[in-house]
Amino acid sequence: MHDLLNDPNMNNYPEFRTFCELKRRGLRKQALVAMTPFLKTVETWNFDQRQEFVAWLYTHDESSDPDDPYNIFVYSLVTNVLQPTLLEWKQRIPNDPRPYRWLQEYEQAFALGGLSEQIAVQALMDQKLFALWFAFHHINEDLYLSEVDEDKSIIIEARRLNQSVLSEEKQAEYEAELSYYSDLLADWVTYTQTESKDESFLDWCERYERNYPFTESYYYEE
Repeated sequence: MHDLLNDPNMNNYPEFRTFCELKRRGLRKQALVAMTPFLKTVETWNFDQRQEFVAWLYTHDESSDPDDPYNIFVYSLVTNVLQPTLLEWKQRIPNDPRPYRWLQEYEQAFALGGLSEQIAVQALMDQKLFALWFAFHHINEDLYLSEVDEDKSIIIEARRLNQSVLSEEKQAEYEAELSYYSDLLADWVTYTQTESKDESFLDWCERYERNYPFTESYYYEE
């Protein structure tokens, strides 16, 4: 919020500045009231003016600290200014990936922007890894919440997509996670094909010296 308030472009939006200053002070109700005159002003803007404001705000958000506790994307701003402008933007300039990215339509943003759309690429990678996490997050209870073929496909797709991640460090992090889930899936398939159904997956992992974080935490608690 500090960087946003000190951005020279903020001088173009005095009513929005008032909202942000109140939000930073923790005066949520007063901030929401202060948003009203700004929304009235926006109603007088043409598309180019709204596009300029929306691009400035989202670009700043993408470069700001993700742990910044001051959320300026309140409902009234999103529904009355941001979303309508982005939707109109898509219609007016369909080859621009930015409105798709800011609407979280990451696949289309990547299709349009290619390697320049690193935010979209990493968001898609995160979505695929979350799907894998969800599938396995109760595996220590012998609960696998997905389908083997589906997760195999996700891993293949994610590895292909990971080739478009330009940061070598980030690419290595993604590959490490994908290797983890690939190994875990392979072990789960092997386990389910065993003849004995009396042995839990945790016990099977211990017997075959498969060291996963969930097995370590389980045996520590015991």
